[in-house]
Amino acid sequence: MPHFLLTVLAACTPGAVDVDFIESTAEEPTTSQESPPSSGTPGPGSTSEPATTPDGGTTPSEPTEPTDVPGPTMYPFDVEYSPITDWVSTRLFDIAEGDETLQDNVFAKVGASSLDSHNSLYCFEDGPVDLGRHTHLQAGLDFFRAGDADGTTPFDRNSLSAISGKTASWAISGSPSPMDEELDAIAPRFALIHYGTNDMGMGSTYASALPGFYEDFSDLIDELVDAGVVPIAATISHRGDRESADLWVSMYNAVIRGIAQREQVLLVDWWLALDELPHKGLSSDGIHMESHSDGACLLDADGLEHGYNVRNLMSLEVFDRARRVLVDAEPAPDDRVEGPAGTGSAADPIVIDQLPFVLHGDTSASSHANIDAYPACGSDSDESGPELWYRLDLADDTPVRIQVLDRGDVDIDVHLLSSTDPDDCIERDHRLIERTLGPGSWYLSLDSWVDGDGDSRDGEYLLAIVPCDPTDDDCEG
Repeated sequence: MPHFLLTVLAACTPGAVDVDFIESTAEEPTTSQESPPSSGTPGPGSTSEPATTPDGGTTPSEPTEPTDVPGPTMYPFDVEYSPITDWVSTRLFDIAEGDETLQDNVFAKVGASSLDSHNSLYCFEDGPVDLGRHTHLQAGLDFFRAGDADGTTPFDRNSLSAISGKTASWAISGSPSPMDEELDAIAPRFALIHYGTNDMGMGSTYASALPGFYEDFSDLIDELVDAGVVPIAATISHRGDRESADLWVSMYNAVIRGIAQREQVLLVDWWLALDELPHKGLSSDGIHMESHSDGACLLDADGLEHGYNVRNLMSLEVFDRARRVLVDAEPAPDDRVEGPAGTGSAADPIVIDQLPFVLHGDTSASSHANIDAYPACGSDSDESGPELWYRLDLADDTPVRIQVLDRGDVDIDVHLLSSTDPDDCIERDHRLIERTLGPGSWYLSLDSWVDGDGDSRDGEYLLAIVPCDPTDDDCEG
């Protein structure tokens, strides 16, 4: 499966801790002009009209290969739907080309209790439904209502891969796995994925559970893409049941976003939309959503004061966005979002100009291998593999959580420094740094560990940085 590597992603999150940055003097980044993934089906740049089928539907006409299409896009934290740009559109076509026999009007539910609940999507088939002012979604609603999910519609399908209490690991475990069984049963073109809440409890701490979740969620996305299924990842909701868990939701969501952005697949930010609702849209148990008493598919003003109603609207909206681009071959609706400046060298670090921040990087592609060790951090580990540098300029004290995640044999360590001199190393860790950073410039070196046999464990990683809540004692110091 092709991976689309983004250098950096950063944007503001409404409701997050306010962060003041020192104004950067770095030059503006240039626009990438890399070619998009090739596709044998229509992609961005197609100019011919879709052909009419005997049943009155449409099939995309032969594609016109796009030329000079800008590269991957960043996924801002302040929008509810990830951008569908020309590059992303072509990516969707490229995925769909993996299995052209799948049903375009069927989606799979892959998740835990929130997708297993009868309040989640079922009512789009068994009613009542009131689209309110969102009548533009009627065509998409009719399209997926006509889908055959093994004798039901995808809306009221009891999914084999959406069971209460389950995790991303469960979905892809076994032969066949629950997700494999569901894909075989209904042949869906799309999959709505919602994991993370239960996964948070799969370690002795939320921090120790995160690396496993990162690997499982990444593998799950990989398997869907390999099967020709377009993934739609959803962020997890607030945790009103446990304050300590809620403090970690922003990091788990940054990781979900980072994986979707790395693969240039679709993301819907339920957390962002629910943040403004009374009680964050949560029911009395503080972990599940609540719905309008007259139904979860009432999408008028009253209905959209409730958690499940908002999520149902957003699910229908993201399905329809995907349908219009992939099935109807409409032009990509969104513009590419640029990332910050910087090449990743010590002389020209990638500038972290917003928090939260999430990026996918690859030290194996770095030409910088100038630091062999960081003894000032009390470590004698061999870090002579290639590294990448980042700079964060702050105007005020800022509590942050800095996380690096990798897979397989890759081993990337994170180093916090007050300059690019290793003698100015302040803290080093294999995965996580939590502390309050004072005003000034701070540097991160993401460096490749070298094992006892002299093999550099360089490779791909995800770096996520989120501002901590002021009440989070773990980020003091």
